[in-house]
Amino acid sequence: MNRLVIIGNGFDMAHGLKTSYMDFINWYWEQRLYALLTEQTPISKDILCKLEIKNTSECPNWFNFFYLHSFRDLFTREWKFPPSDIISGIKNNTEDFSVTYSRFFETILQSIETRGWVDIENDYYQLLKETKKSDCGYTVKELNEQLSFLQEKLVEYLQTIDTNQPINNLHDAIIDYFDPADFSTEGRKKALEDIGLDIKNFEEAKYNYEERNKLIPRRIMLLSFNYTATAKMYGNFNLDFNYIHGELEHPENIIFGYGDELDKDYQTILDMNDNELLKHVKSVKYLETRNYHNMLEFLMSAPFQVYIMGHSCGNSDRTLLNTIFEHENCVSIKPFYHKWPDDKDNYLDIVQNISRNFTNMRLFRDRVVNKEQCKTI
Repeated sequence: MNRLVIIGNGFDMAHGLKTSYMDFINWYWEQRLYALLTEQTPISKDILCKLEIKNTSECPNWFNFFYLHSFRDLFTREWKFPPSDIISGIKNNTEDFSVTYSRFFETILQSIETRGWVDIENDYYQLLKETKKSDCGYTVKELNEQLSFLQEKLVEYLQTIDTNQPINNLHDAIIDYFDPADFSTEGRKKALEDIGLDIKNFEEAKYNYEERNKLIPRRIMLLSFNYTATAKMYGNFNLDFNYIHGELEHPENIIFGYGDELDKDYQTILDMNDNELLKHVKSVKYLETRNYHNMLEFLMSAPFQVYIMGHSCGNSDRTLLNTIFEHENCVSIKPFYHKWPDDKDNYLDIVQNISRNFTNMRLFRDRVVNKEQCKTI
C-alpha cells in the first residue's frame, strides 16, 4: 500500500518561509517603492498599476527626497512600515498622488483588505468568467497578460527565499506506519489485503515486529503544489517527488492558473470556442510534462492513503483533487491542520474545502479521517 502526501503553501510556511501571496504582494510593493526612488520620474507604472506624483513642475522630486525617504531608516535603509501600508497612505493623499490599479490587481488587493488573505488563481478565474459580459471593462487578453506578469514576479520573489531546515516531526509523520483505524469503511478490506494483514487497528501489530513492518508504506509520493525546494529536504528509501505545478529550477514549466472543471460555468467557457480563455487552464498545462501521468500511474498502482500537509484544498485545484479523492484506490484522506496559540484551528475549514472536491458525498464522509485521529502541522 502507498501514501500520497499533498503538499501546499502551508507546508512552506510551517518551515518559516514567507511564501504566502500576502508576502509576495508586500514584496511587489517594496519593489515599486524602490523604483520610485531610483527612476527619478513622476510616473512609475507596469501592467498592474500606475503610481503618479502630481504637480511635479511646481515641486520636482519633492516626493522622492522628503515624503518617501521619511518612511526609511536612515542607517539600515529598511522601510519603517510595511510597504503596503505606505502605498495606502500615498493612495489616500489624492492631492499630491494618484494611484490606479487594473481590475485584476484591485480585486487581489480587496481580497487582502477584507479577508486578510488572497487566492490569486481563484480571483483570476472569477474575473475570467466575467469577460463574457460586454461591459466588464477588460479583455481576456489583458487579464492573461496580467496573470503571466504576476507569475513572473512570483517566481522572481520565491527565488529570493532561502530553504530552511526539515522538521523532524513532519519527516516522521510522512514515513510513519499506516494505522488501519484511518482507513475508510469501504476501503479497509482492500487496504489490509494489499498490506497482508488481518487486523482491526495498529495496536494488534504494535508488538509484533514482522507484522508491524507490513504497515510501512511501500511507496510514498510527495505531490508538491509549491514551486520551492522545501519538499526535497525530505528523503527516504521509498520516497519520490512530484512537482505537479513545476519548480523554480525550471520556471518554463511552472503552472499558474485555474483548475476547476467541476464549476458549472466551465462548460460555458469551453463553448465560447476561444483558446485565449483556456490559456491558463491547469488540465491543459499538465500535458507539457510527465508529472500528471506519473501521478496517475502512482494512483493506479495500489491502494493509497492521502496526507494533506499545508494545502487548503481550494477550488483552484478542484479538478486534480477530485481525481485523487474519488479514485477507486483511495482508502483514506488525512488532513494535517494548523493550530493557533489561542487553541483555535483550521481543521473544519480544510474539511469543508475537501468536501467541495467530491461529487459523491458518501465517499467524502467515509474517507476523510476524523479530527481526533489527525495531527497538527
